[in-house]
Amino acid sequence: LNNDWEFIKTEFNIDFDNEIHSWQKVNIPHTWNNLDAQSGEGFYAGTAWYRRIINFDQNLDDKRVFLRFEGVGQDADVYLNGHFIGNHKGSYSAFAFEITKEIKSSEENELYVRVNNEAVPEIIPQNHFLFTIFGGIYRPVSLIITDKINISVMDFASPGVYIRQEKVNKTSAEFSVTTKLENKTFEQKKIKIITRILDASGKPVEKSEKKLVINPTGFLTSNQQIKIKKPHLWQGRKDPYLYHVMTAIELDGKIIDEVKQPLGLRYFHIDKDKGFFLNGEPYRLFGVCRHQEWENYGNALSKAQHKTDMELIYEIGATAVRLAHYQQADYIYSLCDSMGIIVWAEIPFVNTWSGKESENAKQQLIELIRQNYNHPSIVIWGLHNEVHNKPDDDYPTRLTKILNNIAKSEDPDRFTVSVSNIWWILQDPIHFNADLQGFNQYTGWYGGKPYEIEKWIDNYRKKFPDIPCSISEYGAGGVITQQSANDTTPPNPTGKLFPEGYQTHYHEIKWAIFEKYPFLWATYVWNMFDFTCPLWERAGIKGRNHKGLITYDRKVKKDAFFWYKANWSDEPVLYITGRRYKNRSELTDKFTVYCNFATPILEVNGQVVEGRVQGGTSVHYIWENVELSTGENIIRTYALKNGEKFEDSYSIFVEPNAE
Repeated sequence: LNNDWEFIKTEFNIDFDNEIHSWQKVNIPHTWNNLDAQSGEGFYAGTAWYRRIINFDQNLDDKRVFLRFEGVGQDADVYLNGHFIGNHKGSYSAFAFEITKEIKSSEENELYVRVNNEAVPEIIPQNHFLFTIFGGIYRPVSLIITDKINISVMDFASPGVYIRQEKVNKTSAEFSVTTKLENKTFEQKKIKIITRILDASGKPVEKSEKKLVINPTGFLTSNQQIKIKKPHLWQGRKDPYLYHVMTAIELDGKIIDEVKQPLGLRYFHIDKDKGFFLNGEPYRLFGVCRHQEWENYGNALSKAQHKTDMELIYEIGATAVRLAHYQQADYIYSLCDSMGIIVWAEIPFVNTWSGKESENAKQQLIELIRQNYNHPSIVIWGLHNEVHNKPDDDYPTRLTKILNNIAKSEDPDRFTVSVSNIWWILQDPIHFNADLQGFNQYTGWYGGKPYEIEKWIDNYRKKFPDIPCSISEYGAGGVITQQSANDTTPPNPTGKLFPEGYQTHYHEIKWAIFEKYPFLWATYVWNMFDFTCPLWERAGIKGRNHKGLITYDRKVKKDAFFWYKANWSDEPVLYITGRRYKNRSELTDKFTVYCNFATPILEVNGQVVEGRVQGGTSVHYIWENVELSTGENIIRTYALKNGEKFEDSYSIFVEPNAE
């Protein structure tokens, strides 16, 4: 139901005010904050309304009808034909309501949705400081019609089918398929549950059938045990092989409902010395964090935009992604399944707390897990991010423990994790209340120097030799229009200048250190893309966080992007940094080249430059004190791979003593 909606950004009385407002025609996905949130000039956090006419062209007397919203930011009231259908609190998870009794089969049906995106104490997240809570129906809306006996739609808007991988190895895979069933007839019915496993080509592999009796107006849970010999394992980026599970209800010899879910067979663990293992082999998790927004679109993204983001994350060579700080579109998880990107998925219990959000946090965690239970790419459920105790109140610690218990009850097989930025107090009570602990470690940005992270890692290892940890965030601001000759001095993180060169320098040091420590089970760059912080004004630009490796509009890959691509990707990379530092004042300068397949040659104005030194990793090449000429200078590098010549070049202009 994504087309032909109408919208007004105001509060109004649904019974009396219809004729006095001018409605705007919109399609879903839609947000009213796509422009004002990024402006830094204030944005609308309040109420808006959506409406749509639904016509049914079939007899629905023996059917059930549901509305499913994949994401509404963030407090939604739904009305159909004047009847209040239900409320949902939380911007990032899906929700479903049954509307069977309210629909009019032969008439127009008026659907109204009241939406509010104000930060309130009862809903996580609590504020707009770290990222925007965009208002609107910003993900797809679906109309679901089933028979009176059906696979549940109302189990927290989940698919109603849960695949638990109980014993998987290289020789066999044993798993269970749990199906939640409903009977809204007034008769006891004999049904059959048929579950088929299809390989990637659609060929049947295994099949399980189970006869059941479901009581009138009843609910029933079915469990089927299935085994596959010699399974084709899901191997991350190396081979993201997917089976599919088709679960159907058969009544009187006829299939009346069916649900399709992905199945990627894999097993994993974390070793205290060697980090993450996938299918019995070491598999380092190096990745990025991602926010779900684009310039001029906010979070109302198309499938094509989501896919572009994941293709860029794949291009950089990341093996993992932290989807921060909230549940993201189902399509994103599906893309991670098919691309082999390992996922850390989390709820938006972030930054601060009110003491009134516990019920909503529990709700959003259950929604996150049940709605995404079958995605093989997900291995970690995140419980909170940078939520700290107060001197006289340990509420976040207590709530984190409750959330951990819920997550382990809902899904005993995946890890849970909590995240802190109190990295200097390792034994703070907020730490170590989940399976895993992550630290947001910004040494070199919010104080200190980038290389000081190594001392912290060594200290952590000494204190907790049996507890592996992750660097859940690290990063530095970088603005492509801001260039400086001084690329090694940390700027003021709330100041007016974030030179791109410093961001590059920061990441060169950080990754060169992290690469040496496999016991770090994961590291995540903050962030893959620039994004909005509507209350910020940093780097002289309002409303923006500039820590992305790619600009907000996705048009420019910053130098640091190519640093990681050279280190992480199997694609050949040859890249000279500093291309946007066009106008320089010194007749000697430093040049850096990233090359992951050969030893590169550097030329300046057609002359080969000697004196190359190795940088922090094997792809890092540096030339110091390179002589330049007044005026234009052509900087060029080249290297050979299997006889093929790769090259990169740009020009700069040097004016000595220029300011």
